[in-house]
Amino acid sequence: MKKSVLFSLLAAGSILSMSVAHAAPLDALLTANKKTTPGSFEIEASYDVMNSTVDIFDIRDNDEEFAGTNVGDYHGAHIRGGVALTPSLWLDGALWKRRIDYRQDEGELDSWQIGAQYKLFDALGVRPAMAVRLGLWGNSADNLSKTSPTRVQGVTLDSVNVQDGEDRQVQFDLIASWPVRDSMEVTAFAGAGVSETEIDSISGTASRDGCNYNLAFGRDKVVGTLAEPCGASVVVERFALRNSAFGVDVYGETEYKARYLHAGFSGKWTGGPWQIRAGYQYQRLNRDDIDDIIERRGGSAYKSNHVVVGEIAYRVLKNVSLFGRGQYMSNQFVGEIPLAYNTFTARRFDKHYGIVSAGIVIDF
Repeated sequence: MKKSVLFSLLAAGSILSMSVAHAAPLDALLTANKKTTPGSFEIEASYDVMNSTVDIFDIRDNDEEFAGTNVGDYHGAHIRGGVALTPSLWLDGALWKRRIDYRQDEGELDSWQIGAQYKLFDALGVRPAMAVRLGLWGNSADNLSKTSPTRVQGVTLDSVNVQDGEDRQVQFDLIASWPVRDSMEVTAFAGAGVSETEIDSISGTASRDGCNYNLAFGRDKVVGTLAEPCGASVVVERFALRNSAFGVDVYGETEYKARYLHAGFSGKWTGGPWQIRAGYQYQRLNRDDIDDIIERRGGSAYKSNHVVVGEIAYRVLKNVSLFGRGQYMSNQFVGEIPLAYNTFTARRFDKHYGIVSAGIVIDF
């Protein structure tokens, strides 16, 4: 087994990194002015997609490597809800189902978010309305597999499998909203958070000397066992090699902790049944160890992301609105799905990406 084999086996995360890491989802549209009547609530349900049909700016079709393929196609849905417990306290939560295509493979993730927002005071004169927010959010994937063969320096890698990967984040924000006039509002926000990524197990299959092997990666070593009878003249039924023999710490380069800062601004306009919102967010990450490893090997570590979100909504009934939303990211989901980023997949995060959503909002 060569060093290149170990590198490539850990590339199972590329199923995600081809299409997906900012802070908590849709932070670019934060506002200090949530509903204030106790018991009032809001529910949003949406279908989320990215493919060649909705890629009106040709972000994917202009990609030199994957133009014309299904790599990066995104299909998903989410539901978000919130309720005012007091005139100052707002609680909310959200769930996402995400599916990302990579040739014949699909990566499926579940994402979640819960938050509590407390309004410190209302706007008065030039003073904005101010709120503080504490949020928890994360992503998980039961199984991520790459089944297409990969040829690396004479070694055939048949498949890679990552079991039970997850990330968890805790985030604190300060939000200020100014009423420009009755129909307009401008918001600025800033926050900080901590992140942790974990993986339960990594396995795969590979060919060596004409024989097929099942590979299991441990914290200290990789173990290969013969997958099926082999007619080679010399057959090794089992081997075990320490990870240090390859100069790679498998789990140390896929599991990590991080800290981040983010800030941004947004605007909202309401006119009759119409509402338009737009926001911008910048995030900067500081990851423990793995970015240093990437750079020592001559790669580029992606430590920031620019996110732009735009939305148009139309109120069709007193308590029902339909909306269309677009989200652009300069470096895919850097920060939003940390488990997709590691030393083996980081090179994929140089790509722009976007998602289009259409849905309904019910509020009382």
